[in-house]
Amino acid sequence: MANTPPRPAIHERSNEELLTDLCRELRHVAVSESDLPRGERVVQHVREVRAIHTEFAARRVDFRLRLEQLSEETGWQIPALLEDCLAYPVQLPYVREADGIRRFLRCQLCSKTERSPDAKLFWFCEACMGRVLDAVRQRTPIPGIYLFRTYSPECRCAHADVDTVLATDHYHDVMYGVCDRCIYEEMERRRADS
Repeated sequence: MANTPPRPAIHERSNEELLTDLCRELRHVAVSESDLPRGERVVQHVREVRAIHTEFAARRVDFRLRLEQLSEETGWQIPALLEDCLAYPVQLPYVREADGIRRFLRCQLCSKTERSPDAKLFWFCEACMGRVLDAVRQRTPIPGIYLFRTYSPECRCAHADVDTVLATDHYHDVMYGVCDRCIYEEMERRRADS
């Protein structure tokens, strides 16, 4: 089988081909967003978006209508994603869904707002982290959170003992939970980092 010939340079491609390439690269950025901020693959797609945009600017090609169409096809805010790609690395290009919330940062508990990009214990927004902390302290379960105690040291945080109420957001074969101190410290760390 013969090798695939290399693609022509960006400046040698037609407007139609470049428009297709721009849409494809923006979709690649969107589906690779979990590798942000420095994942090699997603950064390469961001660079490609920027290079194509530069070529379109030099040619004075208006491609906004096609990006709006792509937004309708995907349910993502593609023009905003393009702007974030152009502003990278100052702005990270997480794709926004139709409601404006960045998909990768959507709170996994309420789904109504965004979590901190550096969330560690739970991928929850600040309000939901407060709800989890209250649930643990009051020993009152809330939807989406499991509260439990365990005799197994490998299933609990370092602060906990057999009487400590723990929280987890997923049920696995081997559950691992964190105590109210862990949750509080995570909330404080997020506040300090913001």
